[in-house]
Amino acid sequence: MVESLLDRMPLNNGYTIPGLGLGTSGMTGREAEDAVFSAIMKGYRLIDTASHYDNEEDVGRGINRAVSSGIPRDEIFVITKVWKTDMGLEQATASFEASLERLNLAYVDLFLIHWPDKDDEVNLATWRALEEIYESGRAQAIGVSNFKRGDLIPLLKEAKVRPAVNQYEIYPGHSEQDTNDYCDSENIVSIGYSPIKRGKISKENKLMTLAKKHNKTPEQIALRWSIQRAVIPIPKSSDKEHIAQNADVFDFFLSDEDMNLLNNLDANPKEKNRLRDNMPGTIEHRNKGHRKS
Repeated sequence: MVESLLDRMPLNNGYTIPGLGLGTSGMTGREAEDAVFSAIMKGYRLIDTASHYDNEEDVGRGINRAVSSGIPRDEIFVITKVWKTDMGLEQATASFEASLERLNLAYVDLFLIHWPDKDDEVNLATWRALEEIYESGRAQAIGVSNFKRGDLIPLLKEAKVRPAVNQYEIYPGHSEQDTNDYCDSENIVSIGYSPIKRGKISKENKLMTLAKKHNKTPEQIALRWSIQRAVIPIPKSSDKEHIAQNADVFDFFLSDEDMNLLNNLDANPKEKNRLRDNMPGTIEHRNKGHRKS
């Protein structure tokens, strides 16, 4: 388990990834640039973006400002993604080239398929593009995002390079335990986006109870829960105080009792239906619509 912002977890290809990062979805312009720069200067080393966020130029400026300020580029772990309208061998390759240019970087550390296509063949063709990019050295690792077990199984059967990461929505009350367990069994690291429930986690009574117990915020409790599950949380914030606060999660420990309390937040009828509908092979899972992270 990571014990500081600078600690890294091993990926299945030998590369390593920081254990907590900054999400940038919804931020553009100077807000995104300043948030990325501030986060890196405060010790963050993982920055997550995507072509669909329409902020890669801004994120890239923030990264390059930090590099110009003395932070080595090889310490910063940069993630971007190919959007579902750019799936396929040629389209995904072109999308990556455009992302690299917008970021103004020589390489990215991780390149992901943002959402699975309903057609496994489209996913496989896109994955072949990612494999070629990985073999070229322009992406140090490749992976997927929002893939369930049923999406991963056919990909793993055909992949020459196994996905290093799966990024999906995880927060207390929405643990995605089935997907998390499957990724763990396949040596695929899980990254959790929206780990503080888009800022709504503070309304959960049990999170508030644990926050008082540990003299922390509910958001910090949620992030610590992810870290202790070996899930990398990437909370989004452009507020410098919140960015610093989200990183202040390495000086306390949730007990087994605390963890069980949070794990059991999934045990409500609405969440049970969600988990049931996401089980591989069900009509609900194969036909469900996809929304952006």
